[in-house]
Amino acid sequence: MVHALEEIHRLLKPDGRLIDIHPLPEAPLIEVHQGGKIIFAAPAPAPGLDSMRQAEGALAQVVQRRLFVVEQSGIFDFLVYAASVSELHSYLEEADSHKDSPPDEAAAAEKAELSRQVDVVMQAAGEGTKVAFHERARITRLRSDLGYMMGFKPDARPGADINGSGYLAEFG
Repeated sequence: MVHALEEIHRLLKPDGRLIDIHPLPEAPLIEVHQGGKIIFAAPAPAPGLDSMRQAEGALAQVVQRRLFVVEQSGIFDFLVYAASVSELHSYLEEADSHKDSPPDEAAAAEKAELSRQVDVVMQAAGEGTKVAFHERARITRLRSDLGYMMGFKPDARPGADINGSGYLAEFG
C-alpha cells in the first residue's frame, strides 16, 4: 500500500488532496434492531484485520516521511441494514467478491453460528426487526507535502501533528 500512496503523491498537483477511507482494525458488529433499539449485538468474524492494520501503518509511514500532511481525520459508523441474515450475507459476499484470499474455515464456522443466533433472535422478536452490519471507519484528508515544501501555507488547524507523525489527528 505504501507504493500506491507514493504513486498517488507523484500524480497529485502541488498542494493536492487525497481522501482516504478505510475500516478500523477492529471486529465489526452484527446487530439486530427493533423499534429503534439494538436487541442483540455480537462481534462478527474479522479475518481481514491484518490488512486494515497495514492500511493504517502505510498512511502513518507516508505521513512520517512527509509525503503527506494530515489536514483532518475522523471516525464514523458505517451500517448496512437488511431484512434477513441471508440478505445481509448476499450483500457482504458481493462487497467482498474482489478478495482473492483463501476461505478461513474457522471464520466460516463462526459466521454460521452467529447467523443461527441472529435468526433465532429475529424470529423470537417478530416483525419489524432488521439485522445490521456495523463497522467503524476512518476518513482522513491528506495534503501533498510537496505544496508545503514549495511554500504553500497549510490550512490544517493547529494540533494536527500528534505523536510526531501527523497521522490520526482528530478534529471535532
